[in-house]
Amino acid sequence: MIKKISVDELAPGMEIVQLSADVWHQLPYLYAKPGIIKDEAEIRRIRAKGFLQTFIRLAPSPENEGLSDEERPEKLVNIREGDPRRKPRKPFAQTIENARKAYTEALAQTKRIINDVKMGRQVDYISSAAALEGVIETAMQNSDTIICLSKLSRYDSYTYSHSINVAAISVVFGEYIGLSRAELTTLGVAGMMHDLGKTAISNRIINKRGRLTRSEFEQIKKHPVYGLNILQKSDDIPMSVLRAVEEHHEKYNGTGYPHGLTKDDISVFGRILSMADVYDALTSDRSYKHAILPNKALAIMYGMRDQDFCAREVQMFIKCLGIFPSGSLVRLNTGDYGVVFESNPEKPLLPKIKVILDEDLHPIPAQLVDLAIPDNGNALKIMECADPAQHKVNLRPYFIAHKDLPQQEEKG
Repeated sequence: MIKKISVDELAPGMEIVQLSADVWHQLPYLYAKPGIIKDEAEIRRIRAKGFLQTFIRLAPSPENEGLSDEERPEKLVNIREGDPRRKPRKPFAQTIENARKAYTEALAQTKRIINDVKMGRQVDYISSAAALEGVIETAMQNSDTIICLSKLSRYDSYTYSHSINVAAISVVFGEYIGLSRAELTTLGVAGMMHDLGKTAISNRIINKRGRLTRSEFEQIKKHPVYGLNILQKSDDIPMSVLRAVEEHHEKYNGTGYPHGLTKDDISVFGRILSMADVYDALTSDRSYKHAILPNKALAIMYGMRDQDFCAREVQMFIKCLGIFPSGSLVRLNTGDYGVVFESNPEKPLLPKIKVILDEDLHPIPAQLVDLAIPDNGNALKIMECADPAQHKVNLRPYFIAHKDLPQQEEKG
């Protein structure tokens, strides 16, 4: 298991972990050279170079000995009491087509918002809220459809898809914790608009693939305020949207930006956007890097508890999405492969799956299996998540029966 810590907490013998995602490689204050810390002199050198945080590998506690990265957070969220429970859901197959239409409409509105800002026009809040109605309705009927679409759809620009994914994931989590319909609308709009401030920053910096310089990172840190300034030009933007956009990079321990807020001083919507933003950044493909597998991304976020996120809230976020979120490719104990259709909040390691490939990755007649239902001792078990890109597996046809998802290639 990994955990994010301050470099002030480093001690000899700790193992630094390098995470394979550009979202970390770009940060100038994150120390990411893998290996064992040898002595105090090495720690002093790290501090002297201005590094502030790092990820370390923790030895498992006695009660977690032998558990996988997925089983540890699963055990933690299962022993909690008082978490909300999902309402009865409509079947996945009955809701996926409506979800696709809603997602596509919201994506189109996201493009219009960003293009309007680039042209100096005011943001249309009413149209944005209307475009999200289908996403909210789908999240209330079967949230797995929206989570699935956010992971399986590929579009011509990460800027657009990331904005609508953050909106969709935020709405799913907001519905899970019991927000009202009106609150889900404002939360979703905040997600659509959370990165508008990046339109005021040079594309050279926004699209840089390597580590940002400290001056470049200082420019990036201004985008929440830039976004606030853009939205304040429109008279009808709710204050809760303005706060969420301004605060979506604040962190629980006060090391975020732009104001260094801590804990409950950060608005609820700001805290939700922060988790959705990080999750989508970790699990999204870019032209120059593959996504981290969803279960690994959630394990990383669990390691950021009490640093970036409130521990209780990130635990609930994991339980909401499921250890194996919808759309995940998984390898089974039989050697076959399946794709996750619906998560199981009460038993995160036992989702509903469709077995689609044999051990040689050859297609087989699809079989829908609910892993939570015993089958006379011959139960299937998920061994690990698998990377569809690595195995060159296209999962879209298994979710869309008649109409494929938009899949224009990303251009940069």
